[in-house]
Parts: sequence; C-alpha cells; structure tokens
Amino acid sequence: MRVHQFHPVLAPGDAMSNHVFALRKKIRHWGFESFAYAVETKPGVVDVRSYRRMFRDVHPGDLVIVHFSMGSEVIDQILKIPARRVLVYHNITPPEFFGGINPHAAAFARLGLRQLARIAPAFELAIGVSEFNRRALEEAGYRKTARVPILIDWDHFAVPPSEAVLARWKGLRTVLLFVGRISPNKRQDDLVRMLAYYRRCIDPEAHLVLVGAYRDQPQYHARVVALIERLGLGGAVAFAGGVDDPALLAYYRAASCFISLSEHEGFGVPLLEAMRFRLPVVAYDAAAVGETVDSAAILLRERDLAEAAEACAMVTERLDLREQLVAAGERRVKDFDPEKVAKRTREVLGL
Repeated sequence: MRVHQFHPVLAPGDAMSNHVFALRKKIRHWGFESFAYAVETKPGVVDVRSYRRMFRDVHPGDLVIVHFSMGSEVIDQILKIPARRVLVYHNITPPEFFGGINPHAAAFARLGLRQLARIAPAFELAIGVSEFNRRALEEAGYRKTARVPILIDWDHFAVPPSEAVLARWKGLRTVLLFVGRISPNKRQDDLVRMLAYYRRCIDPEAHLVLVGAYRDQPQYHARVVALIERLGLGGAVAFAGGVDDPALLAYYRAASCFISLSEHEGFGVPLLEAMRFRLPVVAYDAAAVGETVDSAAILLRERDLAEAAEACAMVTERLDLREQLVAAGERRVKDFDPEKVAKRTREVLGL
C-alpha cells in the first residue's frame, strides 16, 4: 500500500502546505511510498507531482489523503480514482467575508461548502485538525470523524534568524506582530485601527508588522493601505509579505507581542509558532483560536479594540505577566509535540 496526498494548491510557508510536507516525511519514514499532488504549485515548492499523475500512480488498495480547504474543480475527478480515501478538513473561510471585496474567493468558498457535504459518502474517514473543524464535518454529514491536530515540523526553523530583520526591529519598545495571509477574515484592518488607539493612548512610537502574502486579496490589501493613510499611520505599519524561515524567526524574536483579531481560523499555526519562540499571545476568541491556545494566551471575549491594545500593553510592560504567558505557551506547544501528533495520525489512519 502507498499513501498519497492531494490539495489543489501547495505553497511555501503556508501552514496547510507545511502540514502536507511534514506528513509526507513521516509517512515515508514509516516505510510507505508517498507523494504529494496538486493542481498548482507556487514558486519554491519542490517534490510535488501534478494531480494528473494520480490517475496512473494510484492503485486500488492505496490510501489517498485529500486535504480540503477550498472548492476544487477537479475534486470529482480525484474521487473517481479507485482507492481508499480519507479527508483532512482545514476549514473553509465563510464566503461572507469576501462579499464586495473578492467575488472569485467568495464563489470558491461557496463551492467548497457545497462540495464538502456532497462528497461525504466517498470517504471512509474525515479528520478535523481541530474540534471546531470536526464538528463542522459532522454537520456536513460525515459519519466517521476524528480530531488530529496539524503536524508541525519544527526542523525548518533550525536556521539562524535574519540579521537584517533583527537589525530593523530589535530594540524598539513596542512591535506588535501578526502572521497570516492578508485576508478579510484575518481582520488586518482592525489591527490597524487598534494600532491607532495604541499610539494615541499608550505608546506613540508603537509599530505593527503584518507578515503574510497579499497578492490573492489585492482589493482588501488596498483598503487596508488606504485605512493606514487615513489614520495617519504611514511608517508605523509594515507589510512584510511572504517571508522565508530566517526572516519569520527573526520577526518572532524581535516582536513585543503577537496579536490576533482574526474572526475565522480552522486551527492557527502562527499562534503556536509565537509560543514556541517565547512571544506572548493576545487573541480574539473566535472559531478554533480558543482551543488552539487553551489557557496559554490572553483571550479576548469581546471585539473591543481598546481592550485589545491595553492587553498588548500589559504583556509588554508587566514582566511577571509576560513570563507567565511565555511559560504557559511553552507548555501548550508540548501538547502538539510532532511525535505525539504523528503517533495519533498513524493510529487514526490505521497505518
């Protein structure tokens, strides 16, 4: 038996793609032949085969793991391949977030939600990477479900942090950080509004760094840029774009606080990355965020930007609170130890 994986798009630095690659590495270590297949691979991705090869590579008795996070025009073709099938659900951003901003993204989100329910009978098992996702699978009609967290391969961070990034940001009193693609559900616009309050009421020299690609959401990115100018925050907000591992590590090391006001996360890998690198986390309790961080972050129950700013200030200024959160974060990360997650994955897949 061979164990293969499919997702329509695989990209470097993307948490879901990293999960695919980490799982492929483990599957091969367990002694199974394993390849990743995609319709599109972004520049920088290697060792991924075109999905068309699946029709001759996959044989009856093989296991195909379909990672699902968006609508796909080829999913029905993939399901015609005679093989065992398991779905791993990373959640679909609700289409309402893209209304009036990105009709294409909204259409694919609606397609994905329709497909998720329609293809349920084709899978022997459906895995949610969070309990939030697992419940969504039950609601979509999947009879056999399980929860298995994302497999994080920390080895790619075994690099020195970028000296250029450290030189630019290290030593500033307040550097607020968020990591995630620029997208309406991530609410970078509210992070900018929060910074305006922060600079007016707490620290006039505070900066906000937004790490994440923005090419897929040009209209939303343009709106955030216009908001920055309207609030007089030019120079106080930095769009880092997609970055490599040394740069990302340096941003985690240089920041004062990780702040998330995202309204929809199926898991939230950057939350754990921040904790791994001893950065305190403040986050709005939405979707799967609360279960990911558990008690290792300051969770905001209300959408109050002033409260969010004050929470960031507390973890920056109060060393006792900061140390408590850092220690809690390090303990929480151990709950997602790659070996434990890999063992659970192998048990659930029956390998």
